Amino acid sequence: MLTRYARNAFLGLLFATLSMASNGLAKQTAQHAHFNDGTASLSGDRGPVWVTFQNEIRNYRPPADALIQQIESLALIPELDSWSTETLSILGQLSQEELSAGQTRELYERLESQANVAREISEVVRQRCESSTETKYDYCEVARLSYRIKRRLAIWNLILDSKAVFEANQQAVTHSFGTGSVSHQRLLDDLAESNIDPVWRDYLMLESLESVMATASPGSPKIKTAAREVLARIYSPVLDKEQASYVMSAISPYSLQLLKDVATLPFDEMELFRRIENYESNPSSLTGYYLNDQYQNLLWSEKPDETAMARAIETHYRNANIRLAFSERFLNRLLPKLPEIEQPVDQKIKGARVLGKSRISNQLRVNLIPDDTQIQLNVETRGDVQSDTVAKTKVFKLTNLGRANFEVFQNIMINEEGIEAVGEPYARAKANQLLVGVESGLDNHPILGGIARKIAKNNLKREASETDRMYKQTVESSVEEQMREQVGEQLQVVRELAYTKLFQPLFGMDLEPEPKQLSTTEDQMVVRYRIGGRDQMAANTARPLDSASSLMSFQLHQSAINNAISRIGLNGNKFTVDELVEHLKEFVGAGDSTEPRAKSDKHAEIGFAYFDPILVEFQEDQLKVTLNLKSLKIGEKGKVWKNVSLTAAYRFVRDGMKIQLQQNDDGTRIRGKRLRFGDKAAISTVMKVLFKKEYSVASLPEKIAQRIDTSQLEISQLSVSDGWLAVSVDDRELNTAQETVLDILRTSSSRKLINRR
Repeated sequence: MLTRYARNAFLGLLFATLSMASNGLAKQTAQHAHFNDGTASLSGDRGPVWVTFQNEIRNYRPPADALIQQIESLALIPELDSWSTETLSILGQLSQEELSAGQTRELYERLESQANVAREISEVVRQRCESSTETKYDYCEVARLSYRIKRRLAIWNLILDSKAVFEANQQAVTHSFGTGSVSHQRLLDDLAESNIDPVWRDYLMLESLESVMATASPGSPKIKTAAREVLARIYSPVLDKEQASYVMSAISPYSLQLLKDVATLPFDEMELFRRIENYESNPSSLTGYYLNDQYQNLLWSEKPDETAMARAIETHYRNANIRLAFSERFLNRLLPKLPEIEQPVDQKIKGARVLGKSRISNQLRVNLIPDDTQIQLNVETRGDVQSDTVAKTKVFKLTNLGRANFEVFQNIMINEEGIEAVGEPYARAKANQLLVGVESGLDNHPILGGIARKIAKNNLKREASETDRMYKQTVESSVEEQMREQVGEQLQVVRELAYTKLFQPLFGMDLEPEPKQLSTTEDQMVVRYRIGGRDQMAANTARPLDSASSLMSFQLHQSAINNAISRIGLNGNKFTVDELVEHLKEFVGAGDSTEPRAKSDKHAEIGFAYFDPILVEFQEDQLKVTLNLKSLKIGEKGKVWKNVSLTAAYRFVRDGMKIQLQQNDDGTRIRGKRLRFGDKAAISTVMKVLFKKEYSVASLPEKIAQRIDTSQLEISQLSVSDGWLAVSVDDRELNTAQETVLDILRTSSSRKLINRR
């Protein structure tokens, strides 16, 4: 325990820090200090500041029930025999024995080594699977073991490090700005005093927070949820620098501290362990909801070790769920062919009036600039200029044919702030002019006219280099200005398209498109985004590796779709079948079926479950769509079935540049308690309306397909595995061999499931 002197010294330092803080914190004035059973409080005009001294450490025993089950499910694979025994022994010691931090760290190191061995074993299993037609073992399941262990260790080690610091200091100090209704009232008062624009108050959902705090009891989870919603909007990744700066200036540091205090509870590492294992064994919206609750509790904490744990959860359970990769070849095919431009020439050069016309022909090209932190492109235009001009002075009329070759470059940068041109266009040219005719005002006098033309030609010859230099400068200036205008116009089009077609619909659904990677290599432009709200999980498995040589590729994790589904108004609501079909039509975005849609029973009524009303899964080379229903009623006075799940499975078939989804009857399921044959027959009529037999989906968006010749392209990779759909597109002649999903994963050691974070 701290001595009274040490406590007073600590509280004096704490109070001094608080009193020097800006805005609300600066208004704190200590009235008294009180000690009681390891808890002290400071009182001031902003309410009490509670300081807690903790001296007891719990036994540190991280459970790994789901991991143990995953290992045991692969026990029959012979290569894993001794590995499984050793790994299960380590996990048994971790979950059953009371260990010190040092003993736990040693076991973690052994477990890390086992994860590395599992990766090596997966390669051995892969080779055996390729050479044997009898075994059905999927080496990918073994490959996943390594990441399943390592993503747990990432969090376990952080907690262990925090525990080690705790043991070294023999105490932990936490603080809270008031408790219960006192802190709530202080927050309401401080927000009322702040001068926040009404539009921003609406965006930050302050009215909703104030309403909940006025009606709910101090300990209600509703207040915690409302505070987290406000914090999520304050720190939203969709805000630009100017917007973020305004929000941080409008909300005082004192209000921020109170918001975080209201939004968090004391961290319970055992509860986090349990939520991780529940999510690992059954990844669903419900288990994700509870794991996300732990994540946000850590995210808004003021303790560095707890925010570090939040970042680890972000990395391993809330990672990017969409990845796009475009090759330099593909980007250049998207570029339009520029028509030849004819322009009038009307200039005054060295006192001469120059009139005529010029023809410009050029070709665009994009060059990728390697950058790990953002996308950098160099737009290049190469072309030539041919001019036919006449220069008139008081005495002479000179006819010239000009020829110039030019290159003009403009760098473009894409990062979290948007897309911008970098610097000014830069042009370089080679130019020369050929004199093809000289006329003089003295031509009516044969002798004088000839002398005048000869003198003029000699003067032009002496000034040829200067004339060519001026012509070169004119060409460079002209093409730089054209590049500046064209790039500016195109960037504005791209900005508007990205906002109106991509980001605005996501914002409207309260989904935050957060960039996790924007980068370029010499050959590829890579974009990785996380699509989901602050309250939603995202990708938690290793994505399939695409071919680095493909024209373009994308990998889509099921969480991106499921996060969007949870925002389209199905959760807990009821629809007729026709209402539901219309409600989902825009979201599905699939082409028309080859068969007409069946007529629905006008009295059918579908009530969706609150969690996972529609669940999309990319598993076992199939797309599985499950409707989880709270109630299903067919007929105005018909029977009502409770808690029914309807599942339809679709297999993926490549068809040139289209993906055909063909319903697999073996994967169709109707599940519920005490369902008889007649019940399933009646429900199946609804399934026929909701689930078509076939869908056709284009692999490229229509606007992109219109700008590129797709007749010689085909889908070269179609992989469905572990929650991911991976598609690659390439030239047909480069992919003559048809590869199945398993072929793609097994043809080389570089084609395996890996974690590319």
